[in-house]
Amino acid sequence: MTEELKQGSRLGNYELLLRIGRGGMASVWVARERTATSTDDRLVAVKVMLTELADESEFIKMFMDEVRLVRSISHPNVVDVYDVGEHDGMMWMAMEWVEGESLHSVIAEAGKRRAIPPELAVRIIADAAAGLHAAHELRDADGRLRGVVHRDISPHNILIGSNGIVKLVDFGVAKAVGRISEATRAGQLKGKFGYMSPEQALGRGVDRRSDIFSLGIVLFELTTSRRLFRGEHDVETLRLVISGAIPKPTAIDAKYPLELERIVQKALQRTVSARYQTAAELEHDLRAYLKSERLIVPQSGVAAILKRVLGERIEQRRKAVRASLKALTSGALPSAQLLPNDPAFTPTGKDRITVSGISTVTGTGLSGISGLGTSGTSPSAILGSPLVDGEGGIRPSAPRPRLSTASVLGYAIGLTGLAIALFVLLFMR
Repeated sequence: MTEELKQGSRLGNYELLLRIGRGGMASVWVARERTATSTDDRLVAVKVMLTELADESEFIKMFMDEVRLVRSISHPNVVDVYDVGEHDGMMWMAMEWVEGESLHSVIAEAGKRRAIPPELAVRIIADAAAGLHAAHELRDADGRLRGVVHRDISPHNILIGSNGIVKLVDFGVAKAVGRISEATRAGQLKGKFGYMSPEQALGRGVDRRSDIFSLGIVLFELTTSRRLFRGEHDVETLRLVISGAIPKPTAIDAKYPLELERIVQKALQRTVSARYQTAAELEHDLRAYLKSERLIVPQSGVAAILKRVLGERIEQRRKAVRASLKALTSGALPSAQLLPNDPAFTPTGKDRITVSGISTVTGTGLSGISGLGTSGTSPSAILGSPLVDGEGGIRPSAPRPRLSTASVLGYAIGLTGLAIALFVLLFMR
């Protein structure tokens, strides 16, 4: 069972180092891939599916088949999947280790200060569309389309690397989850309803155009700082997806660019045939918009906003991985635990999204891999490189000292005494 996993455990050729997240569907570890030559070892991300899902034999087969299929996707904007396996009832897959954060985390943190600049949002979605099209175009040996559909495009599954590269993650997993029993599935898709296409919400067959609608929702939210489909409960959210009003961005912001509004509205057409038919068409129009507006958004610009809002967290995670590597080498392994004070995860497994003052709690499963180093990074490079700006983020500030229970009680008694003294003084006067 996943609860029994600990630092130093082996899954195939992968040695677990540090658990960096846990959600309703899986736990995610940073691991070291052990090779015949230690100099070829590298750090990877390993996603371990919860054993509750492994109880479904149909799900196991679907999971294996889907992951093996998406291993064939090769594109800079899609996370590479290296391996998949099953061990003692645990299904796992090893993936590219991406230094960075999910777009969900970037939105939440940036919303505390100011919204993501529109031109950066357009660049991020254009890059995601490029990766999406590559996946949709996956073909077999005879040149026939394999019919890959992500089914779970949302800010959680769009990663932004510290180098500014945007990557999609978790192709195939949503399809596998969709095939398990209703009782099990209920807790897996909760919170993602707001990013479904109308046809998916209705339980109909979906194709690549369903992913385009979902990406259009993300584009709308990034450029307007408003959630598009959010009800008081899941059923209400699904109703909004199926038939709720889709406001024009100019109704929210009178200065919203008209050409960008046209792109957003086309991506969000409920009639499938009126929508963008391929992600490549959406990408083309987004890049053409940037060009027409003479907006140059370099990859370094995307990297800069990630460093500004989440650089400290990324650096703290790098430190944690270094410590785990050193502990593993010395044989003194601490007990496995989540990174301390990680705002991306809460004890309930629910993530809080904040967009320009609008806050909602979504009970989502863990999607995406927030890595601590670049793909192919060797453990020796992580251990040997100095922690300086420019290598993965801002130096973290000194940790705040934690107060003991006795200290807190002492402060409370002192404040109470002060309040009584002030009351007596005012009464005497």
